[in-house]
Amino acid sequence: MHYSLSDLVIYPIKSVQGISLKTSQVDFSGLWGDRRYMMVKPNGLFITGREHPNITLISAQLTGENQWTLSHPDMTESININPDIFSGQYKSVTVWDDIVQGQISNENIDAWFSEIAGEPLQLVYFGKASERFTSRRPDSPVAFADGYPFLLTTEASLAELNRSCPKDIDMMQFRPNLVVKGNSPFEEDSWKRIRIGQVEFENVKPCVRCIFTTLNPKTAEKIGKGEPLKTLGKFRLLGKDGVTFGINMIALNSGSIHLGDSIEVLEYREPEQYLDRRKA
Repeated sequence: MHYSLSDLVIYPIKSVQGISLKTSQVDFSGLWGDRRYMMVKPNGLFITGREHPNITLISAQLTGENQWTLSHPDMTESININPDIFSGQYKSVTVWDDIVQGQISNENIDAWFSEIAGEPLQLVYFGKASERFTSRRPDSPVAFADGYPFLLTTEASLAELNRSCPKDIDMMQFRPNLVVKGNSPFEEDSWKRIRIGQVEFENVKPCVRCIFTTLNPKTAEKIGKGEPLKTLGKFRLLGKDGVTFGINMIALNSGSIHLGDSIEVLEYREPEQYLDRRKA
């Protein structure tokens, strides 16, 4: 089979809309520009679209070197952000079980996000003094992504899910960075090491999915009937861990990757075992 990269996506701010790229530089902590910003409460606790679906409608456009122009359908004005507008001060912020030093923004920027969320928020940046590492690979850095710097999904696995699901599920509900085509459904479970362009990636673990996947990425509304989690629970339940879709990955070197790059499987692993309880 011939595998290739069919989509390459970054999320400049954690939980905002994704941006599809034609090419990207890969660093150990993630794709260039991916989840370097994050919204937090005044006490430093991070927020996501799980609690605030409305923030998932924030869109970002690259309008200058390291500058993002942000807009939202409920806001009359857009704003510009770049690392230079952030102060030299940092504050402790929490991402799941990790405490990270996040670089502080200014009041005008914070007010824009607070109005969208309906509560006081601050925007923080993963600056030079910020440091965070993945749990299963403590020497592997990660920015503000949930747990690992890269999430890979495949078109074939999505098609297999949609074959059984009563709702039409969009790939963007899973918020991947790397999307692959050409494989058979869930074949990615067996990939241990792959090469995309100049970069080798290692499969660390399956990605356990949460309620965030039930949001329509275009409207921020629940798509109903607990989907896709309900259907995934019938054939992708991994014991007490939960339901899985996609694989969490780390990069083994830096380099550039491009849309359409061929994907080479360098090493295989024994895939997790799932019980398929779907009706024939």
